[in-house]
Amino acid sequence: MPLDIHLSPLFRIQGADQNDMPGMLALHPPKTAARGREQDRLLVYLALTGNAVITASEYRKFAEDTASVFYQTPRAVTSALRTAADSLNKTLLDRNMNTSSRGQYTLAWLALAAVRESQCIFSLCGPMHAYWFGVQESRHFFEPSISGKGLGSSQSIHIHYAQTDLAANHMLLFCGRLPSAWVTPLADAQPTSYDAMRRRLASLTSEDLNAVLVHTTEGTGTINILRGTLAQKTETQVVEAIPQAQPVDDLPAPPSSDLDLPATGGPEPTPETGAHLVQPSAYSIPPQPGHTGPLPKSSDDPLAHLPHKTQPREFPVSIPRAKPKTNPPDEPLPEIKPAPALREASPQARQTAKAIVNLMQRIRTGSASLGERLRGFLPRLLPSENPEAVSVSASATMGFIAVLIPLIVVTLAVVVYLRYGRNEQYDAYYNEALEMRQQALMLTDPVEQRKAWENVLANVARAEQHRQTEDTANLKKEAESNHDQLLGIYRLQFNPAFGNRLGINVSRMAASENDIYLLNAENGEILRAFPSGSGGFQLDTTFSCKPGVNNNAGAFVDIATLPITNIYGATVLGIDAVGNLVYCKPGSSPQVGLLTAPDTNWARITGIALDGGNLYVLDATSRAAWVYTGKEAAFTDRPYFFFGQQTPTQDVIDFLVSGDEMYLLHADGRLSSCVYSRIDTNQSKCTDPLNRRNPFPAYGDLDPFLAANFTQMLFAAPPDPSILLLDSDGQRVMRFAPRSMELQNQFLPTTGSSNPIPLGPVTATAVSPDHVLYVAVNGQVYFAINMP
Repeated sequence: MPLDIHLSPLFRIQGADQNDMPGMLALHPPKTAARGREQDRLLVYLALTGNAVITASEYRKFAEDTASVFYQTPRAVTSALRTAADSLNKTLLDRNMNTSSRGQYTLAWLALAAVRESQCIFSLCGPMHAYWFGVQESRHFFEPSISGKGLGSSQSIHIHYAQTDLAANHMLLFCGRLPSAWVTPLADAQPTSYDAMRRRLASLTSEDLNAVLVHTTEGTGTINILRGTLAQKTETQVVEAIPQAQPVDDLPAPPSSDLDLPATGGPEPTPETGAHLVQPSAYSIPPQPGHTGPLPKSSDDPLAHLPHKTQPREFPVSIPRAKPKTNPPDEPLPEIKPAPALREASPQARQTAKAIVNLMQRIRTGSASLGERLRGFLPRLLPSENPEAVSVSASATMGFIAVLIPLIVVTLAVVVYLRYGRNEQYDAYYNEALEMRQQALMLTDPVEQRKAWENVLANVARAEQHRQTEDTANLKKEAESNHDQLLGIYRLQFNPAFGNRLGINVSRMAASENDIYLLNAENGEILRAFPSGSGGFQLDTTFSCKPGVNNNAGAFVDIATLPITNIYGATVLGIDAVGNLVYCKPGSSPQVGLLTAPDTNWARITGIALDGGNLYVLDATSRAAWVYTGKEAAFTDRPYFFFGQQTPTQDVIDFLVSGDEMYLLHADGRLSSCVYSRIDTNQSKCTDPLNRRNPFPAYGDLDPFLAANFTQMLFAAPPDPSILLLDSDGQRVMRFAPRSMELQNQFLPTTGSSNPIPLGPVTATAVSPDHVLYVAVNGQVYFAINMP
């Protein structure tokens, strides 16, 4: 437990800051914790509402009993959180049934946070607010439609699960009823320090407060609570270590005189009981003065559906209590039945394993005892002439037994662990994934839905580290499908184009309807591949398109496929850095051409693009783009300058042209566009940067463009024309609508064993006229034919 946890209660009643907060509790795992709870530190924040009088002792007892149930529940964390909340719900429900004849009731708003190393999983019951503050970001957890109205009013409970990672200098804030003065400051808060955050929250309002601020720092895993009033805490901080948790039966009764708070309604508290109500002005609903009989029915009473003047009915153990067939009207959503859990080991199997371990221990003890007896007995059975031989033989036998027994013990221990230990770890993570799935299906906020499905995938991955089953595969598929839909991700099934890796670095690709052309970055050679009968591609070993072979060209810097109608009959065009053109076609020697240099000459050609029969040549170093009008791919005329008075920066790494509009990709990932004016070339204008729009709200504060490493751009042909940007490191292709540059979707490979693409950056990409997508990774080309 590398993180220390510091808790500061923000507790104010009727304008007076209180020294103690009985609904707050923090615990280390006890020595008797159930399996799976040994590393969980627990934070309990309990806020009681209603009009019944609750003493400070009872208040603490509720929190302590809830914590004890948590530590007595094995396996998944979410199951332990639910069991703990359900135990408190049953306690309050029975209490409310007994006091309903007097018109008194108590409801509980409960937040439980289980911290294991850097992971924090918490549950919210009732309209609780939870905030997480990181170093540069924050999150607000509030889903009243899921967390319900609180505990104590119905047999069924509603829980909002959430998960976050903790690091040093992170903060958590749990609050029952959020003061109006806190709403705006907390929306975009980036606290600089724990003390500053606590003082600011206390000084923002004079209203009653009931909240807990949690701060994590690097340490040894201790838990500390700041005592004293809010005013005192600004001067001195009194830190108290939190003891280990204890079972319910062993919990000492806390002193009842810690708090002496006024109560509204009900019997007058005596000095011995120290009656306590949480924030009477904000939470309590006091009865009318002088009214002693049952309260009239009201739609505002959450317990109005309960019978009055009744006593709880005792049921024999053999008769289970009937569950309601329909949800009460105060529950807006039904619970979703989780997927069936895997069968865990039966008690007989566990008893058998325990018996095996005991038997191994007895065999080990017996073998040692037997060896000692044989060592003294065997020499007496044989002639006494050679007792040394008998001693040596007995020693050898005992040595063999001494080696054999530990091997048997270790083998059986490994078998028992693989049979039971790994299964329990699998069950714990798989059940947590099911709980997260149930919550994700009930959420309505796209951002929270995305985070919930990410939590499902994380827990499934942990479960599959112990065992991969059909259940985890189906749950993973469902989570990925919903997660991808929220983010506009479309998964493509890629296949390798060649049976073996080519062993070259492909820097550029171009594709026609049937063939693909690859540019070898090391020697500048163009390779051709055509479809083979096996569903892949085959290299054309007779295709010749090399620089310096029957031509004066240097290494090619870019390539482009040519239309069928050209005077050279070529299928692909290559260009070097100084304007030498090479036209290549299968079965023939390459033909050469030379572009007429512009008046300013070339600095270095970095790319070409074909559009409308014209050739566009990019000289990024000179911040220039030149246009050659052509006829049947012959470009003999002098070029004209595309830009007007505005020119792009020198960091352009790729570009494409659509009509009179040019799109440019810069080295830092930004886009710019320039429009050519045919009326007055000086009126040609550029927009830099060109804004990209993300229409998917599930991203929230995340910027998918900022994290991408864009290295190439290309144009997808009609009937659905679009601009494609290659994110090399993310192995994804983002598709944008022209002009508006709104993100339409993202193309990624499938996950798991069906994805043949290895890890590594994509060095080149291309798309054919019939929408086949090609990517080059680690000397191999992969293609997907199902690109929409």
